[in-house]
Amino acid sequence: MIDPLLQLTLALSLFLLFVSASQHKRSEARRFQAQLDAYALLPGNLVPLMARVLPWLELAIAIALLVPITREAAGFTAMLVLGMYALAVLLNLVRGRRDIDCGCGGTPQPLSYWLVTRNIVLAAGALIVALPTTSRILGAADAAAMIFMSALLVLSYVTVGQLLQNQSALQGWNPYDH
Repeated sequence: MIDPLLQLTLALSLFLLFVSASQHKRSEARRFQAQLDAYALLPGNLVPLMARVLPWLELAIAIALLVPITREAAGFTAMLVLGMYALAVLLNLVRGRRDIDCGCGGTPQPLSYWLVTRNIVLAAGALIVALPTTSRILGAADAAAMIFMSALLVLSYVTVGQLLQNQSALQGWNPYDH
């Protein structure tokens, strides 16, 4: 059993991640469908359906992470989705297909083992959310700590994402050149 502060901190951080990912995919639906198609892991006729379903699944997971009765199931589902994303990137890397846009949002970036690692770390965090918690009552100091730690996790995620995008830019990678 884990401390409820850890579960809530990770749930809040994953909520922000999944809301952002969902928003990106919904606002740039055609781009996301092209990115999903570039992975070449689904039959072509399923790509449009999955491109429409995944953003809504991510949004449902995000909302469920905030609801105490669904939090553990949402954590498990988030772990599966993040694991699926890591596996999709890994399979393409193994096939030598690095020069496709990862679909992570923002500036295009090629697939890399760093993206696999990032998704595995996120999946591990989601697994922790899926674990049962102790019955400890949280106080005001816990709320402040949760906000601080969630902000730190979000900033760390954004920093790693920016470093990966900078690396791609420095290497002159552009998905539209291929």
